[in-house]
Amino acid sequence: MSGCVLRELGVEADWVAFSREWTKDALSMAVLALVFFLFFYSWNQMACAIFRANGFKNKKVVLELGSCSSSLIHCTVVSVLTYYELCSQGWGLFSSSEAFDLGSANTPTGIATMFFCISYMLADLVYLHRFSPGDKQYIVHHWATVVYMALCIWIGRGHLSTMLCIFLGEVTGPINNGMVISNLIVTETGVHTKAAGRANFFFASCLWTGFLLIRVLYAPWGVCWVLGSFYLGGG
Repeated sequence: MSGCVLRELGVEADWVAFSREWTKDALSMAVLALVFFLFFYSWNQMACAIFRANGFKNKKVVLELGSCSSSLIHCTVVSVLTYYELCSQGWGLFSSSEAFDLGSANTPTGIATMFFCISYMLADLVYLHRFSPGDKQYIVHHWATVVYMALCIWIGRGHLSTMLCIFLGEVTGPINNGMVISNLIVTETGVHTKAAGRANFFFASCLWTGFLLIRVLYAPWGVCWVLGSFYLGGG
């Protein structure tokens, strides 16, 4: 479980080298955060422009499609990065090795992953505050996540707790975003085909299964108990 997807893709060494280079000092980390932020913000705007160019007229739908497109990229990539970080530190789905220490010092790859996530959250907050201020739960969630990860970076520890929460929280994200995007496209175009119905049923079934297995059955032990035992036990 050490190299996971990054090793299979042959990019593990590149990711490690990239992380070391861009987390070596405060200036490098600031530049890294800015680059990631601009990437997500630009991706959102590009996605909106593409949908407008293809005849999508409803502004709310276009904005939601842009937001979901950006979220799809974030949750897919960050799921891979956090899983890699957890595995490389000895985490196991049901049994972790003695090397897995939630209080261990942040690693360069862990810091880079947190900046990747923070930058997405900030870019999405620009959209939320400007176009969807009524989504209070998302706004509070994003700010809480940003503050927690920023504190972990500042004190130099705690990255594994964020990796665990982010991985289990985002791993179902691609399915969720896929379902929302397909629903919005069908709603906007008015094309209700059998293929669209099957796609919706597929996404909905996968999302229901994923939420049941990960958030209802696994998370109470895999996140709440593991983190609670460590922090409340004085770990």
